[in-house]
Amino acid sequence: MLTDEQILENLRRHRTQPNVSVTEYFQSLQNTLSGDLVGRRRIYLDTKYWILLRDAALGRPRSHSHIEILSLLRALVSKGTAICPLSDAAYAESMQQTDGKTRLATAELMDELSCGVAVSTEKTRIRMELLNFVATPAADVGSLRDKVWVKTGFVLGENVPHVKTWDAEANLVAQKSFIDLMWSQTVADFATQEQGRSMTSLQTSAVRINQKMEKYADEIRSFEQAAKAEFSGCVNLFSRKLAEAALIEKGYQNATAEQIGIFQETVQRGLFNALRLRPDLMATRVPTLFIHAMCHAAIRWNKTRKLDSNWLFDIHHACAGLAYHEAMFTEHPLRALLLSGKMRMDERFGTHIFSSEQDVLRYLANG
Repeated sequence: MLTDEQILENLRRHRTQPNVSVTEYFQSLQNTLSGDLVGRRRIYLDTKYWILLRDAALGRPRSHSHIEILSLLRALVSKGTAICPLSDAAYAESMQQTDGKTRLATAELMDELSCGVAVSTEKTRIRMELLNFVATPAADVGSLRDKVWVKTGFVLGENVPHVKTWDAEANLVAQKSFIDLMWSQTVADFATQEQGRSMTSLQTSAVRINQKMEKYADEIRSFEQAAKAEFSGCVNLFSRKLAEAALIEKGYQNATAEQIGIFQETVQRGLFNALRLRPDLMATRVPTLFIHAMCHAAIRWNKTRKLDSNWLFDIHHACAGLAYHEAMFTEHPLRALLLSGKMRMDERFGTHIFSSEQDVLRYLANG
């Protein structure tokens, strides 16, 4: 948390830099942060592991192996050879805890092992990946490595305030100062405030998706058909607003509404065909969208499995953990789904996916 003196100093500094935009300032902080991650193994912990390690940190481990895992992770993080970035999914799910003491203990462990680093929200990653693909279809998401990391103050998004009654100069100074403030926030700062968001919306979504799955179950006769249906839905995330942004990046500042619509439809059609015909390639181009669609397809193809809020969170964990981390520690059902023959997510992304404590221990001990 910044002191009042630091806040005032930031305000003074930003008043002397009117030519630095909010976007440029935020990206400069991201570039520095990304540089700090060089040489560190990025290890993704889903909520199961955050909770198990939290209990070990509180001196009430459910297994001796949890003490060993925590000790190894702390040592690796302390040496600067590993880091456990936070995600919007892990934060939102963990902050559902109603007990203030355990919620704060979880937050403090997240601060320790993440070193204050989070992966950008799923919505942000999808936007970046789609715009990157449209701009340079031949390039994978390696070029986004410097843009995907934020501080945990922005774990739920990178929005900045805008005061309508202020002029542009005053808003610029305030917005960059707000970024400084949030860049210094910790998960513990948030945990001592209000409890996390209700899971009602996720439960409602699960019911709606299950109903749709049941309605069209007889029409799905293969995994490939299920994936095709999911790809068809996911390409709609290339919205009209994104199409307009992509055209602006290409230099078409004054595209008409008709031109934007044609461009959007063309890109959506191209995305669908590429996802359907070259899935391994598209896993490296639009990984978040690809993982989301494939996980839903696998669940849809397994007609005995029902979605619930926990499965929806699991899918969000997969989207956050696979493409930008070297290892992912998760629950057995999700690991089984991700490693199944049609999915091959470990091969596609080169990510180690572990669920058992013994496998985790062996992985950490070897590095």
